[in-house]
Amino acid sequence: MLKLSAAPLVLGVAMVSAPVQAQDAPADEGEATIVVTGSRIARPNLESNSPVAVVTGEATVENADVTLDTFLNTLPQVNPAGTTTSNNPGNNGQSNINLRGLGSNRNLVLINGRRPMVSASDQTVDLNTIPQGLIERIEIVTGGAGAAYGADAIAGVVNLILKDNFEGIDLRVNYSNSIPKTDAREYQFSGIIGGNFADGRGNIAFSAEYSKRQGLIKAQRDFASQATSTTSSFPTGSFSNSATNPISQASIDALFASYGVAPGQTPQANQLGFNSDGSLFGVGTFNSPVDVSNFRYDLASPANPNLNFFPDFYSYNFDIVNILVLPLERKSAFLTAKYEINPAFEVFVQGGYTNYKSATALAPTPVSTGIVDPTSDASALNARSPLVEVGQRITGFVVPVTNPFVSDDLRSLLNSRVLDDPLLAGSGADEGIRIGYRFLGTGLREQQLENEVIQGLAGLRGEFAPGWRYEAYYSWGETTIDQRATGNVNVQKVQQLLEAADGGDSLCAGGFNPFGIQPLSQECVDFVSETGVTQTKFTQKVAQAYVSGELADLPGGPLGVVFGVEQRKFKYAFDPGALFGPIAGFNTSTPDLGTNEFLDFFGELRAPIMDTLELSLTARHSKSKFRNLIDDGDPNTSGRGSSGDWTYGGTISWSPIDQVRLRASYQHSVRAPNFGELFSGGGGFPQIFDPCSVNSQFRQNGGAEARQLCLDTGVSAGTIDSFVATPGAQAFITTTGNENLKPEKSDTFTVGAVFQSGPFVASIDYYNIKIKDTIFAPDVNEIIASCYGYNNINPDLDENSPYCAGLARSNNNIAAIFLPEELGGDPVTGYFQNVNQGSVKTSGVDVQLGYRLPTPFINEDSALNLNLALNYLIDFKNVGLGGLKTDYAGTASYFGAGLGTSFPRWRATLNSKLNITRELSFDTRVRFTDGMKNRAAVQYVGEEFTGPGSVFYFDFALQAEVDAMTFRIGVNNAFDKQPPTYAPNVQSGTDPSLYDVIGRRAYVSARLKF
Repeated sequence: MLKLSAAPLVLGVAMVSAPVQAQDAPADEGEATIVVTGSRIARPNLESNSPVAVVTGEATVENADVTLDTFLNTLPQVNPAGTTTSNNPGNNGQSNINLRGLGSNRNLVLINGRRPMVSASDQTVDLNTIPQGLIERIEIVTGGAGAAYGADAIAGVVNLILKDNFEGIDLRVNYSNSIPKTDAREYQFSGIIGGNFADGRGNIAFSAEYSKRQGLIKAQRDFASQATSTTSSFPTGSFSNSATNPISQASIDALFASYGVAPGQTPQANQLGFNSDGSLFGVGTFNSPVDVSNFRYDLASPANPNLNFFPDFYSYNFDIVNILVLPLERKSAFLTAKYEINPAFEVFVQGGYTNYKSATALAPTPVSTGIVDPTSDASALNARSPLVEVGQRITGFVVPVTNPFVSDDLRSLLNSRVLDDPLLAGSGADEGIRIGYRFLGTGLREQQLENEVIQGLAGLRGEFAPGWRYEAYYSWGETTIDQRATGNVNVQKVQQLLEAADGGDSLCAGGFNPFGIQPLSQECVDFVSETGVTQTKFTQKVAQAYVSGELADLPGGPLGVVFGVEQRKFKYAFDPGALFGPIAGFNTSTPDLGTNEFLDFFGELRAPIMDTLELSLTARHSKSKFRNLIDDGDPNTSGRGSSGDWTYGGTISWSPIDQVRLRASYQHSVRAPNFGELFSGGGGFPQIFDPCSVNSQFRQNGGAEARQLCLDTGVSAGTIDSFVATPGAQAFITTTGNENLKPEKSDTFTVGAVFQSGPFVASIDYYNIKIKDTIFAPDVNEIIASCYGYNNINPDLDENSPYCAGLARSNNNIAAIFLPEELGGDPVTGYFQNVNQGSVKTSGVDVQLGYRLPTPFINEDSALNLNLALNYLIDFKNVGLGGLKTDYAGTASYFGAGLGTSFPRWRATLNSKLNITRELSFDTRVRFTDGMKNRAAVQYVGEEFTGPGSVFYFDFALQAEVDAMTFRIGVNNAFDKQPPTYAPNVQSGTDPSLYDVIGRRAYVSARLKF
């Protein structure tokens, strides 16, 4: 008969190309008891009624990966999200795991079944803070485990099981680098020392690691050196034409004729940039006969035109200086110890310390900060200027017409204005000059990040009666994240320079000339620059106690139960420092201070009804409450909320014949909102598509109704028939927390089968996860698409639709988006806020296959092990605002949609290991990711976007053991497969979390164990 224990063990081993071992296990091995992830009941050997993928700790370092996420992201169940190659992440360079693409905040990372220290406001764990040396194995449950560990385990659990009773010394060193470029160096030193004492009743083990990763900029890879998206923010400065008080086309024609520009190449009023000599240039029109004209900069100048588009049109190549791979330096230490006083009392402790430094770098600051009039009561994130009409708001800069740097050429255009822009004070030619600008003078936007994590745990466990055990522990941890951000610009101070009668010379040497790329004195750089020093601190306290035992004997074995209680307390404090205010650069944030508390009672029952049939039931009641202390720090007057919810589930396993086991599970979870969702806010620039571009399908096929809606939503009448939106444009949004959030609810169902016959083992599992009352910030592109009739939200193209109300245009382009209250926006500011609305549902099939083929013709110890892990994604359906239903399965993401939101239909990893002798083996790993269409293609149905093709990666390694030494040499991405490029994309022309951006990488490692 197929024991319930055997197949999961084999399949788990299959994930890492190790030999299939279950067939050769001694008969009495089945009497061992192990607690499996997803349950606290000890049971024979390693078994699970939910889908569990098991990988060894050795596998996490075999390919010279210096962080856990690099390896875990190769597993088909994982959607790569915040990784080492995400240069502009919302997680500030941290590494997270994202099961099923549902978000890293919807799965749990555990160490020995207990919660480690969190490192983010969404209460996720930074994998960079976890040392790899002590890991025995990793168990990944992807069918939901909220009742066992907490309701936030909606997508599953990643449980890191540490080495137990470690004795001896284990030293390891590895080094890797790109080949042949040798510009992506990584290395790691690690050591473990441990031993037993008191006649084996105690054990202590200590692990230490040092890891370093070399940073890589995009100029070092051809596919990333030229941005595939564009920007309307130029270092040359650009003129923002008013739809209601435009400059005349006749004045433009006359000026450019004086430059010698042919009549057919004359730009429109919304296509003007500034040369350094006071003249203007035409930025050109995408995919039209009108090219860049009168451009007086060298191609290698700081104007840095994007050669993917120039001279068709001008866009600044912001990607060339951005970081492709984040640098990292990490030091960590971990201690674990236990001592058995007697069978009823065993003391255990563990403690860890991690310090790591990382950095990000982006192109110099583009400015799209809001500006209001001085009497406005708008947020302090806006600058103030008397050039803005009372009650109005603009983005970018506004320059008085009296500014001494206004050239004669520009003034000839300004004097042609005869109408009135309601956003600006004054009228006609006297109104201010709105410009777009990117600050080269203040340098790159750089972040220096230092993360320090301290955590400790102490507990007591033992057997207090025959068949009954208990465990109780208390853990405390603190994460401190210090960030130093440079390259930021204080927009209020820039406005002071612009509005000064002398152009700012009285405030700093030379003042500020925004018309063209002009020198900026160090004194002026110091005047407008803001170096933000922020600190984020998290404190976590967890206390848990439970008892487990056997109530009665059933035909299949003892009836096992667990009863327990857990309390979790979190505190989150964020001080934005000088970055709070009208700052352009890194996204501005608001100060945060809050607490979260949970009190859970949980229980579990395991009923082996017969030898071949087992039923398990779990339940947890969680009472949560939060307090927002930011107002005045008084918990009696600050915002607060609470909820009490049930999480429950069950699993069943049946083996109808010796070779087959059938299993199914159901889990209902309720996840309370986290810190970030409740309290945090800030600014962002998601990538957008503009349907009003004349080359869009919407304009070409929409007729007069489409044209009119574009006019009604801000495209100027003078350019309505020539306006071409900037490809890859971004729009500014501001997000805020929402203390009125309710918990989200999820239901997870899995059904599958395990088959084992001789050297062959297989499993297939179907999963279905649905989350209701989903907590999310509305998708800006869904809002734009709904306004312009790409779905059934606004089929009549009504300008009064609330989806159109928040679109703010500048120079015809969508520059900012606000959200009306009826769609969930903040009723005062129109800012985006997290809301409970809609649902997310994903389903798919996991397949794992393992086969062991003896090869005695090579050697009597020789064998070939083949192991396949595969995922097929059936759907990933999102129901958003207005009940809009979108299936994102088979789509590749773009910037602003969130990390980890590319959803290939097929992902697979095939491992093979040929054991040539006991001491010599050859490994092969093949990784496959299916091709996808663009996420934008399912939002803007009918429009054309490119998507990535299918990708295979091949990895090879040779390992030899000589006495106590193990040597390994290998190559990842052996055929130097370049990442597929597509547009719009996440970053670097691709999705750098999902695809390999380094290229061929060779590595060597050595290990001494005795």
